[in-house]
Amino acid sequence: MKQRLLFLLRYVLFWLIFFEFSRLFFLLYNVSFTTNTPFVDILQSFTSGFRHDLSLLGYVSAIVTIVSVISLFATNFKRIQRVFDCITIVLLIPFSILLVSDAELYRNWGYRTDCSVLQYLATPKEAMASLPLWHTGVLVLLSVAFFVIFYLFYKKWVSKCVLSFTPTSKWFVFLYVGILGLMVIPIRGGVGVATLRTGSVYFSSQTFANHAAINDYWHFLYSFAYQNRERPEVFMEQEKCDSICSHLLKETDSQPIPLLNTQRPNVLVFILESFTADHIGVLGGIKGVTPCLDSIAKSGVLFRNCYGNGTKSEMGIVSVLSGYPALPKTAIIKYNEKAEKMPYLSKLFDSLGYELSLYHGGDIHFANMNSYFRFGGFEKCVTIDDFDSKDGTAKWGAFDHVVMQRMYEDLHSVTKPFFTVCYTLSSHEPFDVPMKSEFLKNDEYSKFLNSIHYADSCLGDFMNKARNESWWDNTLIVFVSDHGARISKNAQIVSSQEKFHIPMIWSGGAIRKDTVIDNLLCQCDFPKMLCNQLKLNSKQFVFSKDVLKSDNAFAFYAFNNGFGYLYDNQSFSWDNTNSQIITQTDNLQDTTVMQGKALLQKVTTDFCEK
Repeated sequence: MKQRLLFLLRYVLFWLIFFEFSRLFFLLYNVSFTTNTPFVDILQSFTSGFRHDLSLLGYVSAIVTIVSVISLFATNFKRIQRVFDCITIVLLIPFSILLVSDAELYRNWGYRTDCSVLQYLATPKEAMASLPLWHTGVLVLLSVAFFVIFYLFYKKWVSKCVLSFTPTSKWFVFLYVGILGLMVIPIRGGVGVATLRTGSVYFSSQTFANHAAINDYWHFLYSFAYQNRERPEVFMEQEKCDSICSHLLKETDSQPIPLLNTQRPNVLVFILESFTADHIGVLGGIKGVTPCLDSIAKSGVLFRNCYGNGTKSEMGIVSVLSGYPALPKTAIIKYNEKAEKMPYLSKLFDSLGYELSLYHGGDIHFANMNSYFRFGGFEKCVTIDDFDSKDGTAKWGAFDHVVMQRMYEDLHSVTKPFFTVCYTLSSHEPFDVPMKSEFLKNDEYSKFLNSIHYADSCLGDFMNKARNESWWDNTLIVFVSDHGARISKNAQIVSSQEKFHIPMIWSGGAIRKDTVIDNLLCQCDFPKMLCNQLKLNSKQFVFSKDVLKSDNAFAFYAFNNGFGYLYDNQSFSWDNTNSQIITQTDNLQDTTVMQGKALLQKVTTDFCEK
């Protein structure tokens, strides 16, 4: 019996070593975040995260204990060894993959990997397109290396103990049953009423330190178990929530500031991949990266304080075209039965006899965008399949200049009013664009700036040609980003409001005069503002507001299980996992916090009820 208990102890210690190594690897891989975190918090991430480690060890120990009970009735211990080896392989393969992929994804997304990443497996080519081939190869080799190293360690230190088993009294089954019962305590996270959650290991005001404490294997499995249990975030009585939101989103009877010289213009919407205020000169960003967009803004309408609602393209597209804010834990575009019930700006123009078209160099099946655009009535969708490789294609799809040239040629012969969306692509990582600028160096940030500069030049070329078209004088052209960039000159946690500050510019021949709007607004405000300019019914866009006729100027954004809110000169970001404020301005008032919470509650409640 001594050898059996020694095996169980070593097996548990083996996985504990693997979990602690995983946390260390995560910290080293994301060294830019680690070096900006106090050393004492780095150390405490190991001790605080031990609760997650113990919980997962409880599950693993329970499986091994059940097999150990069976071994009491066995005589062929070689076969029992193979069973334990298979269990270890089945766990170690996905854990090794998650060990490496989580560290890489955090560098890009700013949060630990959960089961939402599985949605991208339906389009693996597009999911991997963000990484250069060599980078993907390195990650795969790392996963394989970690698997081999730990499996050999297991075979040498743990597995051989099984061959030392001897026939033992069957009465020891009660000892194993007792051990199995005790596993409930670490699995639950203790003997208290509250069960273990992701936020149970949070301990610091430093977001990265809290994220480092998470055992991502536990977190991934936990999110998988609760993935279909979407519940609204509830902070207050629904009546109070409705009252606050009604005040914030109330539309006055006054007329908006007129921006257009016609009520029935053509509408062309450019949704710009990852354009962020930090890189837009006219918004105070780096000079010279977007000279074309800067010039366009000076002769059009510049919304200087516009914020993206979410962190991913599928969230930004829905915000811009449906006026629906992003959600902290998921994207409504994933749920066809819910997405169908959203309002669509495109459907409104379709009812007016407009021709609807979409231009995107990539695969719109990625992230279920195809269903969304089909629900929106886009019969003409020009995507990656409509371009020849000889025309120039990047890893994600056709280059922006190729797509815009095709759109220009199609619009040249259009005979009906048109509502057209062009979703750019080339400024998405890995930033492989057919252009080298003064910003191009060897580091990733410079490559990103170069890709923004290239996309900007494509916009400039299109606009120069469009000004000579017959449809120009009666056309509104809108430039708005899908979301902010995950890359920054200085490493920042995803909740930082600077990462959500994006451009929105209205241009084209339909613009009455150039002007600057300083009011706070979000992407999701675009549908209502446009409808009000055209004197169309905008009531269906219940989460939109028109800052051109309203005093309630605010911005709301969501990130992984949290949100941010800006009102007047106040702002804060909130972590739902830990139920606390992450960042705030010194003058933050309680009423402002309640407004942000009410908006999140209203959106998540609406999502769950659809």
